[in-house]
Amino acid sequence: MSPLLKKVFALLLLLVVVNIGFVWYGQASFDATFQSLAKAFTENNASSPHNENLPPAVTAHLERTGIAHKEYGTILFQMEGLYRKKPSSKGAEMHALALLRPTPDMLWAIRLKSNPLVTFNALETYHAGMAKMKTLLFGIIPMGDFDSEAFARSELARVLAYGLFNPLLLASDRIDYESLDDRHIRATIHDGNLTASVVFESDREGRFVGAVSHDRVRPGKKGLQPADWQLKVISFGDFDGLHLPASAEESWSTEEGSYVYATYKIESAKRL
Repeated sequence: MSPLLKKVFALLLLLVVVNIGFVWYGQASFDATFQSLAKAFTENNASSPHNENLPPAVTAHLERTGIAHKEYGTILFQMEGLYRKKPSSKGAEMHALALLRPTPDMLWAIRLKSNPLVTFNALETYHAGMAKMKTLLFGIIPMGDFDSEAFARSELARVLAYGLFNPLLLASDRIDYESLDDRHIRATIHDGNLTASVVFESDREGRFVGAVSHDRVRPGKKGLQPADWQLKVISFGDFDGLHLPASAEESWSTEEGSYVYATYKIESAKRL
């Protein structure tokens, strides 16, 4: 090997080592931040009065989940899947941790790995009518964030739809229900001055198997843009005494068409 090739090889090796160290440090920093937020989230559990006059469709769904006598202050999910930023994007490996409460509160930590050397992380929170998402390259380099009122409403709709994974929320007196037909019911959640709605779809067994919302927004070239959103349950499983979705997919519908941007399975769910 010539001296020049040796230098090039040494430089490439150095860049790889530095990048690995950078990724490790960034991920360690991101994990520490999430653990701190998660500790505060679980230590400040809140509850919401139950709606004593739930529609039959909601009651049937909750009975299917086995939520009776399975109270919790927080429920922790670990998920694995694939994520696409846009229809033409190659899917990135997705690892996510989610903390949900029986109240409209949410904490997400997401790691996306498009190749062995590049990772993106995101922290998403919703609480008391305010939502924030921060994205970080390698876990430490800021790439952008969102915290507008439109984004807060979008995240509140997401919190409500995730009642599919968080059944105690669906019994909250903060939610109004309107039956549309035998298989669809509109749910509207109120959090202070903020409201958001989703339409839940049930199967023949009375389980909610999907949710659609027109109150969501997605990032685009011109900032946050309104877009219809759908969550579809693919399969169910049993987790810590509850019968919950085991795999699901989420999709956007825009002027350019519809596409699935996230497909994932639940690795674990634990009531805290």
